Amino acid sequence: MNERTLLRLLRDGDTAALGEIIGQYTPYLYAVAANILGHALPQEDIEEVVSDSFVSLWTHRQDVAPGKLKPWLAAVCRNRAKDALRARKLAEPLDDDLLEVAAEGDMEQSILRAELTELAREAVDSLGEPDGEIFRRHYFLYQKTGEIADALGMNAATVRTKLARGRERLRAYFSERGYGCADPNL
Repeated sequence: MNERTLLRLLRDGDTAALGEIIGQYTPYLYAVAANILGHALPQEDIEEVVSDSFVSLWTHRQDVAPGKLKPWLAAVCRNRAKDALRARKLAEPLDDDLLEVAAEGDMEQSILRAELTELAREAVDSLGEPDGEIFRRHYFLYQKTGEIADALGMNAATVRTKLARGRERLRAYFSERGYGCADPNL
């Protein structure tokens, strides 16, 4: 069943659609959570983060736009994982001394970095699927092309080609918005 149909059924309260989504996306969300929590928390906590992500989907099922299910789930899962670290005091909160150092530093650079981060997310989302998924796995989850190929049922050479073409598309996306790229290897 395609994502659009699943989301329509989910919005109508169909628990079977939720079950289908859970079946499709649990391995992906597990990888997202494990990359954040694997070094600090046991498997049970990773599984809880994944489960909480699906509970959030059910609770906010009216808010998920067609074509955005996977990124929406990934964002929720990342946030839940970070919350789990904070709850166990494993993530250091910013204290006043750090904020003062940031304020003394180049605030313009901090703002530009935040803008570029948001623009990068939009750019990767604009690639569509499976290209966006390949980019997220490679650049955000640090997976190797062979791992991505296995996970997505593709040839590793195809993944490398999609990454190269995707980089060109992202370079154009940034250029159209007035951001040049000094690194020709990016």
